[in-house]
Amino acid sequence: MKINKEFILELAEDVMLELTDEEAEEITSFENDILEKFEKVFAINTDNVRESHYPFDYNNTYLREDDEIRTIDREMLLKNAPKHEEGYVVIEKVVK
Repeated sequence: MKINKEFILELAEDVMLELTDEEAEEITSFENDILEKFEKVFAINTDNVRESHYPFDYNNTYLREDDEIRTIDREMLLKNAPKHEEGYVVIEKVVK
């Protein structure tokens, strides 16, 4: 799979970035270099390799116990909210 400049410009528009053609070309080149490196990794034969989500046989036994936390009463929270509907605080949309 190759990434092209049009795709980068479309993504930039989605996240509201203004890119010049030079910046889009630079990003395209960089992303395609990364994809080439991943293709090399995916080409490695892992048929007889055991699946591992964590590479070490180490269990974390030093974690602390969970502390009881204080919560805010829903009615008090909604009473202080500028706008609420059906038990939820309503927040105005701030991006287009």
